Amino acid sequence: MAINEIMRYVYVTLMVATLFFIPIMFIRVIYLHRKERWPIKNWKKEIAVILFIFYLLCLYQITALRFGGIGWNISNMMTRNTRVNMTPMVELWNWTVKGVWWHLFYNVIGNFAWFVPLGALVPALFISQRKPGRVMLIGAIVSASIEILQYILCTGVTDIDDVILNTIGAGIGYIVFKILYGIYKFLRGKLSKKK
Repeated sequence: MAINEIMRYVYVTLMVATLFFIPIMFIRVIYLHRKERWPIKNWKKEIAVILFIFYLLCLYQITALRFGGIGWNISNMMTRNTRVNMTPMVELWNWTVKGVWWHLFYNVIGNFAWFVPLGALVPALFISQRKPGRVMLIGAIVSASIEILQYILCTGVTDIDDVILNTIGAGIGYIVFKILYGIYKFLRGKLSKKK
């Protein structure tokens, strides 16, 4: 996949995610009003929730839904034009042996990169989910749901390697969260001592 094609995917993804994001934010405001949480007192957390929602919309759009001419096709669904790979790491090994480095790099790094934010945002937003096993389980469940949607919608290869790499990406995101949270606590401790 060429760089200009990746840029087109990102552009379409942002546009489609924004179209879904606007009504979801409207529903969120109604929800906050009904729960008597409006006006918002904790804007830092609310901004994190908004970013998390937008991230999830982008994630599902670019990987599974692929509306806007970047993969979704009704004729593929009608003819069930899809592929399934349930043998772990064989395809990645074949790319390595054949020297298909760009495809290997794009697949491995792309799968990691898309799930690092999930691994960092889940423990940041949900205190009850601050264990690495839970974060990786959530990453695996989200990834499996994407693969199932790809199979149903015929928008990509349903691939066990993606679930494995996405789960590792969520684990890397958890490590990023722990590092940043540790720095935050350290700096907060330093500032409180100065007062």
